[in-house]
Amino acid sequence: DVAASVKATNDAAQAGAVDAPSGLQDARVFLFVGADDTVVNPVVMDALQSYYASFVPSASILYESRRPSTSHTWPTLDYGGPCDAVVSPYVGKCSYDAAGAALAQLYGTLAPRASTLGGSFVPVPQGAFVADPGSHSLDDTAYAYVPASCAGGDTCKVHVSFHGCLQGASQVADEFYAHNGLNEWADTNHLVVLYPQVVKSGANPEGCWDFWGYDSADFAKKTGPQMAMVRAMIDGISH
Repeated sequence: DVAASVKATNDAAQAGAVDAPSGLQDARVFLFVGADDTVVNPVVMDALQSYYASFVPSASILYESRRPSTSHTWPTLDYGGPCDAVVSPYVGKCSYDAAGAALAQLYGTLAPRASTLGGSFVPVPQGAFVADPGSHSLDDTAYAYVPASCAGGDTCKVHVSFHGCLQGASQVADEFYAHNGLNEWADTNHLVVLYPQVVKSGANPEGCWDFWGYDSADFAKKTGPQMAMVRAMIDGISH
């Protein structure tokens, strides 16, 4: 229900629970869904496009809609399982560089991607940013990919990548955070990529981020425990 979601956003902004949606006027959005996604019906992404169009100029929204022979997966150029299958770790060899397409839409023209990674994966203790991570279905450790240029003192942006359900490191090791294609682009474009991590719990049996309130009714607000942790991690890494 797009209208209800837009109203909920505006109401939350008026209450100070989220920032003003007017801040999205300069945002850029990339949306993707496969034609054969049997887990999340493509009409859900259609609704999300309409939702964003309530706050973001249409010209700033790029929607790769219903890519043929693509199921419920993160599409890559040449890594993962069959593109048209729903199979762990939900990274698909699709001859499509979703990471590059998304980053170019968000940040503009990019330097060519690295063929070999030159940076490093750094563990980030999530307990430094939220008390008792496990009580919020959060893992003890997140990961950040840090290009050598950033580690060497260059000014870099922080890009946050949330894994999907059944895709956290506790379930698929590094299959998502090391092989989704983002890091190769980050390496040559002064981007640190932060991969926060969720774990399975009784209320969250598939290890999803809280998008329906299993951990907190405030899951979509600044005060939501998972949201607040990631915000604190961004601040910590940025300084």
